[in-house]
Amino acid sequence: MASKEEYNWSLGEEVTLPRTERLLKKSGSRIYHRYINSRYICIREASDDQPGILLKVLGKAMSDDVFMVSSQPFSKDHVDDLFEGRLYYSYPFPTEHEIREVLDIFHNNPNFVVTFEKASMHINPQSKFWINEISSRLVFMKKPRYYDARKHITDKATNETIAYRLSVVYFTKSELIW
Repeated sequence: MASKEEYNWSLGEEVTLPRTERLLKKSGSRIYHRYINSRYICIREASDDQPGILLKVLGKAMSDDVFMVSSQPFSKDHVDDLFEGRLYYSYPFPTEHEIREVLDIFHNNPNFVVTFEKASMHINPQSKFWINEISSRLVFMKKPRYYDARKHITDKATNETIAYRLSVVYFTKSELIW
């Protein structure tokens, strides 16, 4: 019987997650996956009362870099050319609630900005952040939304919107939740 992995990361620890993928959509020769991998930083330790949080700052993205796949925001973070098509990967977009939770942690621990700077993940907690929610007037007119931390509002993207992309992974002692 294989031993079960235990996740026990501490505050500020840099964590390398194994590549994990989930199919989002297959459309002809195009396949779209969500994935997590690479370097994250622990911003909250797991406890019996609440899961821990790992955060990866992906940098800023323009609204043109965010499009809809299966009514969800998607960015082409990685592309694999296959024999008969292409496989596109995107880090999952966090919800507004997840963004607010992350920003509350930054507000209570301003030194995290320095921790992320040292890891070459630049972030301004008083900026705009892409979120998983969308706005829609018609079925084919879906637009990504962002959370503006300075104004404390959520709004739909325009052609000029530039916002940070974050990848948030929760963890307990025994599982990753994303």
